[in-house]
Amino acid sequence: MKKNFQVIGMTTKLITFFTLLLLFSNCTKDECHGTLYNLNVDRNFLPYIMPYSDTSTRLFLKNGKDTLLFKSKGLLTGSSQQFSGEEGCDTYNLEWLSLTMAASDTDYFQINYYASKYGTKSVDLIASGLSRTNGLDYIDYIKYYPPIQKVIILNNNYDSVTIVENNTGGSVISKSKLGVIKIITPNKVYELIK
Repeated sequence: MKKNFQVIGMTTKLITFFTLLLLFSNCTKDECHGTLYNLNVDRNFLPYIMPYSDTSTRLFLKNGKDTLLFKSKGLLTGSSQQFSGEEGCDTYNLEWLSLTMAASDTDYFQINYYASKYGTKSVDLIASGLSRTNGLDYIDYIKYYPPIQKVIILNNNYDSVTIVENNTGGSVISKSKLGVIKIITPNKVYELIK
């Protein structure tokens, strides 16, 4: 008789354990009591990363023969949400900023500056939909420190530039506070005139 009570007691404990496990594992994000984290980009660096206003224009030479006027589409801001932590109950509101300079639907470049849930701030560059850099740390993008790289573009000397390459053979050359000065994609080359 004593063994039957032990079996019943053990069965009751197991049923209770599995019931609690099911209740907690079926918890939805609405039922969670996680932490809300608001992570923003450092806007003090915005002039170094996106030195363009809503009315900025830049003149580029495309493939050594066509002159294109790139116009700002304005600064877009927003945030995205990510969930993680125990049961996915922690919510991260991640700020992002994006600016596109375009001469046409196929001739443009876009700069994205965003925060991640790991506390990092990153920059992506997209050029004419073909050349993309992913997740470059914003401090590496603006480069205040050596090595100092120099380039000549259309007989203009630029120093302290950042050269960002991607795995498709494309690259973007930029200079803090001036912006993008050269873009190389598999089919196009854009060089800043002024």
